[in-house]
Amino acid sequence: MRRIQRLFHILAGAAALVSASCDRNEAKPVVYLEVDSLTLAPDPSRGTSSAHVRSVWVESEGTYLGVYPLPARIPLPVSDPNATVRLYPGVEVNGISSFQAQYEFYGPYTRNLNSAYGQTVKWPAGGAAVLAYESWAQIVNVEDFESAGIQFAPTPRSDTVWNRTQSERFPAPAGESHNASGMVVLRPGQKIFEAITQQAYVLPKSGQSVYLEINYKSTMPFNIGVVANENGTSTQQTTVTFRDKRVWSKAYVNLVTEVSGFPGAVNYNLFLGAVRTDREVADTLWIDNLKLVYR
Repeated sequence: MRRIQRLFHILAGAAALVSASCDRNEAKPVVYLEVDSLTLAPDPSRGTSSAHVRSVWVESEGTYLGVYPLPARIPLPVSDPNATVRLYPGVEVNGISSFQAQYEFYGPYTRNLNSAYGQTVKWPAGGAAVLAYESWAQIVNVEDFESAGIQFAPTPRSDTVWNRTQSERFPAPAGESHNASGMVVLRPGQKIFEAITQQAYVLPKSGQSVYLEINYKSTMPFNIGVVANENGTSTQQTTVTFRDKRVWSKAYVNLVTEVSGFPGAVNYNLFLGAVRTDREVADTLWIDNLKLVYR
């Protein structure tokens, strides 16, 4: 019994020494970084600057410092309060708020802190647009409903066709103007709308990222997907189903599974479809600014 008591005393003493040693380690000084939002700089050659950055991955001095939902107040335990910090923008993939990923096609926001320990730095100062597409990003403006003709052609299954609308068009970001958006109305007696791009696109495979960016709002669910065209056959695959959303939203649709899943495909069309859910009143879908983005 005495041996056991003596062992307890030894262990307790060791624990006290470890605790005391830990208490003497001072916390590393930090600079606080506040980031409210990140926007995209206008570039007419690359389509609308509409963006929806929801989070940032933070890196400095070769060290990953975590991911933070926006707006964020980020403690930075840097060795130099003038260190360079990089913010890698993150987006909701396929409109799922819990599925956030770095969007590799937007370049990181990079600058020096120019601060002191304990101080707070706010980026971007004055709310200026701070992001741009990477120079290597391939961007294809599929449809913006501004030109004559519409790239998405209704299929024979459709009970209705596109309308151009100006009354409820997508609200253009600062510095841009849009005259119209695409609108689909399914009235009582009409049930299905389906459209496919008239052009087929050659897209990268082997697991390389391919995204479709889109602005939308809708009173009914709708699907977006890919038609893979192999020699002599075409296969239609749905990528995501969006639920109804009564305000204009931005979505980043990841097409990598559907594109790379058909390595023998010559090219790919995009399709969009909706089914009316309300038997008594019309359902409406509004779409704008569809663009493919890939390496």
